[in-house]
Amino acid sequence: MDYLLCDVILTRDDTVNSVIPSSTSVFRRWVLFCTIGELVGFGGIPVLGSAIALWATTGIEADLLSMTLYVIAVIGGFGEGAVLAWFQLRVLRVCLPRLKANRWILATGIAASIAWSLGYLAPTLDDLFGLSAQMQLAIWIPGGIVILLSIGTAQAIVLRGIVDKPQRWIAANAAGWLLGLPWTFALPAMLPETAAIAVWVATFIIAGILMGLTVGLVTGYTLVRFEREAEAKAVPVL
Repeated sequence: MDYLLCDVILTRDDTVNSVIPSSTSVFRRWVLFCTIGELVGFGGIPVLGSAIALWATTGIEADLLSMTLYVIAVIGGFGEGAVLAWFQLRVLRVCLPRLKANRWILATGIAASIAWSLGYLAPTLDDLFGLSAQMQLAIWIPGGIVILLSIGTAQAIVLRGIVDKPQRWIAANAAGWLLGLPWTFALPAMLPETAAIAVWVATFIIAGILMGLTVGLVTGYTLVRFEREAEAKAVPVL
């Protein structure tokens, strides 16, 4: 077992009086692994994949490059989600042992792939066909809503029957990604267009770390609540 899930308080006759979940430990580890998951998943797959594609396709037709980057984003998005889910399971397999690891990884990967496909849709179509600002906005508004709800909804489906009111996980993730995703826009926006690819990669990796940290901090409170509720059901009152 990776860590002690709870602390047992004994009475003088060594009878278990109560069980107190070590919520701080769960929370800290969740934040840590969400951060590492985004560092590896976001920085190591979509970002580096796009950088390699840009380097390898230098000089090719702009339309072909845009389509190539879109495909990489969608495939890399699945990889990012799967990696994030794998790191999250380092905590979940202890505090929610009934959770199916393969379902969690698959659901998160598919949701992340959908999110990336929507996130890259407007700029890719703009590169290929040229879109008006109104048309881009018409794509971004519903797409943005789906992006915020995607991972939380997919994971909440897996949590059905394991936790009470799994829809709380959708709200927590929507809030976490709403606060976390802006890092991936704000930091790169500070760079000049002439910055070297290595600088862009480093900036996106830092943004990914901050994004994972933010999502972990926000969703960690809901996970701790799930863990407390699970412990309250599992431990009989003596």
